[in-house]
Amino acid sequence: MARVSDMRVTRVVLIEDHPVMRAGVRSVLEHVSDIEVIGEADTGEQGIAVVNQLVPDVVLLDIGLPGMDGIKTLQVIRSSGNSKVIIFSCQGGGPSVSLAMESGANGYLTKSAKPREIVDAVRNVMSNQAPLSAEASTGLIAALRARTEPGVDSLTDRERQVWSSLAHGLSNAEIAHALFISEHTVKFHVHNLLRKLDLHSRAEAICAAHRRGICN
Repeated sequence: MARVSDMRVTRVVLIEDHPVMRAGVRSVLEHVSDIEVIGEADTGEQGIAVVNQLVPDVVLLDIGLPGMDGIKTLQVIRSSGNSKVIIFSCQGGGPSVSLAMESGANGYLTKSAKPREIVDAVRNVMSNQAPLSAEASTGLIAALRARTEPGVDSLTDRERQVWSSLAHGLSNAEIAHALFISEHTVKFHVHNLLRKLDLHSRAEAICAAHRRGICN
């Protein structure tokens, strides 16, 4: 059996704007002998500076940062070095997960992850695996299905906005007010998106949006 002194220690930087959450994750990681937290930051800009200075093996990165957001921070870190990045976020919906993975993330955990999941994710990403929490995995599958199902790619940005608004329970009048368009225009967009998605009612559109992760 290898001695603790013979183990390769994985060096981690935490980029998270909530001090309590950051302290909690640090505590989890510092309870294992093969992981060391070598730096912290609470904004994207600070995080990039810390990563450039310390060159960690792994970065745990919150997606909802003030100032430079997590996705932009991720892109900068991945383009300028070899540190692996695991997104650590409250958001587990398909669009958030797929955007993060497409932007270069090596893994994605939601903040509901248990301590063991966080430790395992850091270890697994160093073995070139792509750790995903259960919620993130479900969201990613939903997003991929949405892309491959007929009609979704043909929706305009406005039709997607109307579809998402439907899924959140808004009436035509509320959608019109939120998007600064007339109710007649809302009805026009609803008619078009139902036709393109081969759906037959608002209820079907709402169910499809939730199933495909459109409203997350």
